[in-house]
Amino acid sequence: MSKFKTEDIFQFLKNVTLFQNVSETDLKNAVDVLILKRCQKGEDIIREGEKGDSIFFLLEGQVNINKKMTLISRADEKSQLDKVLIKLKDSDHPFFGEMAICTEGEVRSATVTAETECLLGELSAENIHRMVKKYPVFGLQFYQNLSRVLADRLRKANRDILKLSTALTLALEE
Repeated sequence: MSKFKTEDIFQFLKNVTLFQNVSETDLKNAVDVLILKRCQKGEDIIREGEKGDSIFFLLEGQVNINKKMTLISRADEKSQLDKVLIKLKDSDHPFFGEMAICTEGEVRSATVTAETECLLGELSAENIHRMVKKYPVFGLQFYQNLSRVLADRLRKANRDILKLSTALTLALEE
């Protein structure tokens, strides 16, 4: 794994959609409160059902976002299976865990596991809220970007639900 310097992190975050149109000064302030974390291959970064209060930026490596699926057998036995929903890689400048900064005290909705060794930048909800109070223009831009990302993800989820509903309806009609 390479050694990321402050300037490398700054350049990386400039390409993250959450920081589009954020001033360089405000972005540097975000870099100053970012905590770097290294994760080993196979390590859970976030666990579904646990409380969360930070957002992560994937600076190096690849991760899988998994969700638990409950399967019911014919004998009414239940079993759980982890299903990989999304694979993220650093070249896409991804972030995850963003729902934790929108809702206080809520639990994580999925598990994120390192597929390779990873370098992450973690930004706590507390630091984000502090920056929003101190730099309101940053806050406006940051939350506009976040709402745009969440709306895009909701639209995609709605399309996926429609596809699955259609497939299930067709399968049941046969």
